[in-house]
Amino acid sequence: MKWRGKIQIALLGILILICLLRIAGPPRNRKDISYNISVIVRGNMDRSWSNLKRGAEDAADDLNVNVRFVASLEGNTAEEQLELLDKELEASDAILISPVNRILMKEPLLTLSRKKPPILLFESGISGENDIPLLCCNNEQMGRDMADAMINHGNIKANIIIFSGNGICSSVTERQKGFLAVMEETQNQCAIVSAGSFQPEALARILEEEQPDAVIALDDRILENLTKAGRMYRQTHTKSKLQIYGIGCSSEILRSLENQEIVSIAAQDDYAIGYLGVQEAVAAVQGKPVKGNEEIRYIITNSNHMYDDMDERLLFPFVR
Repeated sequence: MKWRGKIQIALLGILILICLLRIAGPPRNRKDISYNISVIVRGNMDRSWSNLKRGAEDAADDLNVNVRFVASLEGNTAEEQLELLDKELEASDAILISPVNRILMKEPLLTLSRKKPPILLFESGISGENDIPLLCCNNEQMGRDMADAMINHGNIKANIIIFSGNGICSSVTERQKGFLAVMEETQNQCAIVSAGSFQPEALARILEEEQPDAVIALDDRILENLTKAGRMYRQTHTKSKLQIYGIGCSSEILRSLENQEIVSIAAQDDYAIGYLGVQEAVAAVQGKPVKGNEEIRYIITNSNHMYDDMDERLLFPFVR
């Protein structure tokens, strides 16, 4: 009985010691730790960001972090985006940002990236070589592939208009570079529209004046407006065979693609960018090495293939 009592007392002491160690020690479950991550988008928080937002929110659920999306309310300038960045730095453990201007945002971002909290870029980057991790697709190759898609659709000696926007976003300039590199090897005549209004009425006037064979928008917001302009144009040019192409993915763009108002689109895996962005931001906060990923997958698709398994999963993340 004496030995049995000593054993019981020893076991009780061990159990008490284990309990004390668990209470005093660091949390064993990573979900006991939560971070605040801010996602600053380029332009307005519209439907074109819906797939990326879904990916970021799914990653936030999996990693038990809080994600906050912020965007400019009045415009799309570097000054406004820098004001947003300053505010978010005060309350965030990490920042994900899609720079609105590859030139004006360069020095401020490089300066802030040397401090805390960590900053990562997504969808679009800044000029020149730098060490800030970037999550995006190969935009120059995407531009090349879109040029090939237009050529394969019969545009060999065509008049083509490229609607690129103001050219201050790195993803757009890289797409344009790749597109023109391919077109230079053809007999197509390409004109670039990089200034002025990109509202549907203004775009419709350009179509009326130039009467091109094909047009392409290098940004999703311009593509949405270009599709509306195409409808206006076709009302007065009922026999027009105008072909519309573009880069981007939103519910409106996908409806236009399905209705064959758009011939083909290029769409990057925004869901993956959102998910990996949050995942990499958490790694950066924890002091782990982060390299980014500039080879996020993208697809070139049309109304005949948009519901193929691979294309559908990228365009409609809710089917995952």
